[in-house]
Amino acid sequence: MSVDLLLNDATVVVGGREEVRSIGVKSDKIEGIYPIGQEPSANRVIDCSNLYVLPGMVDIHVHLRDLEQEAQEDYRTGTMAAAAGGVTTVLDMPNSVPPVLSRDVLDKKIANAELNRYVNVGFYAGIPKRVEDFDETLVPDILGLKVYPHAPLTEGTKYTRRRIEDCLALAKQHGLPLMFHPDSSNKNAPILTIQDHFVVHDCDSECESLKRFIDAKRRIDGRIHVCHVSCASAARLIAQSRAEDSLTAEVTPHHLLLSGDQFPNNDGVAKMLPPLRSPYDHQVLRQMLCDKCAIDCVASDHAPHTEEKKRAEFLKAASGIPGLETTVPLLLTQVFDGRLSWVDYLRVCCSVPAEIVGLSDKGVLAKGYDADIIVVSREEYRIRGDRFFSKAKITPFEGYRVLARPVMTIVGGEIVFSHGRFVIEAGRAGRVPLRKR
Repeated sequence: MSVDLLLNDATVVVGGREEVRSIGVKSDKIEGIYPIGQEPSANRVIDCSNLYVLPGMVDIHVHLRDLEQEAQEDYRTGTMAAAAGGVTTVLDMPNSVPPVLSRDVLDKKIANAELNRYVNVGFYAGIPKRVEDFDETLVPDILGLKVYPHAPLTEGTKYTRRRIEDCLALAKQHGLPLMFHPDSSNKNAPILTIQDHFVVHDCDSECESLKRFIDAKRRIDGRIHVCHVSCASAARLIAQSRAEDSLTAEVTPHHLLLSGDQFPNNDGVAKMLPPLRSPYDHQVLRQMLCDKCAIDCVASDHAPHTEEKKRAEFLKAASGIPGLETTVPLLLTQVFDGRLSWVDYLRVCCSVPAEIVGLSDKGVLAKGYDADIIVVSREEYRIRGDRFFSKAKITPFEGYRVLARPVMTIVGGEIVFSHGRFVIEAGRAGRVPLRKR
């Protein structure tokens, strides 16, 4: 037996321990993990001595923009950012312009992604103002439904108890998770000062929204997924209602590692929704991520904006930051600094996010799984936004010390990115749209 590609003498994680092995890839699958000296013959061999070989990150919360927002990001630059950052699968949120509420819009996004992608791309859909108007033809090509109680995708929509229940019932009917942004604020609330911004989007608002959806889950018994948990109080609410098969939650690297007191808020560099919280909040979130008692996975919430929109004064600046090129290096730095175990890293960045959206063939480095693989060098450097492949260059992690650099990205058995360069054309690697397996 021979394989197409052999990654030789790599450091891999076996049972939570670092071991030296070789990884064989045949077609688009991992053929095997071999002890040194027992490898099969291969059409191509790559020496991975002193390098780590890991499953690529599965990022289930990404805004790839495109369509009428391509000045901020498009499928080419967004998936280039993913591949360069060690992310092999991205799930695109539906709050694009126009939003994904119809088959026509989804088809346009799929067509653009098919032509321009460098990684696997999956999609979510929104829910129209009248839930009964939901287009069921979307279902085969989406992996979840996403709602924004504080900023609905359709004008005039109110997230009452009845609407939340109807949305959850719709998701349950189609076997999909209902993803939601936990914020009960009114998008028309007056925000005249910087302090107003933080008061309107405070932890009470996050918890109030969370309570409404958890209460609906008790009545409807569907699956909900809480996006970007930012508050210790919200994490505790999730822990009290813990049910890994029907209530899951994510946290972003910025809510894990940064706090609001680190930034002067003169502009939008660190402006995001939900806002950065206190050092206490991110300490509790890190604990609950590692203890598996409330937070299941990490997602980037990659939300690109132009420099003009981020450099504007705080109240006029756009909310959101790029994250596809920083998440894996930041989380692996936690591993190398001894603050996160290998088991936890592989769980929260790879296997569990894949499970949440039904991608049973991704997120694990083992025989039979998709050959979505990254090769990582352990080296120290500083994050620099001007080196991003994303169109968004402004990051609150500017100058942040990291200890891991993705040097090669393999998607579906194809080498996409190698040592700073893209080695294949767009549209060749990965699947679009991703479907549940």
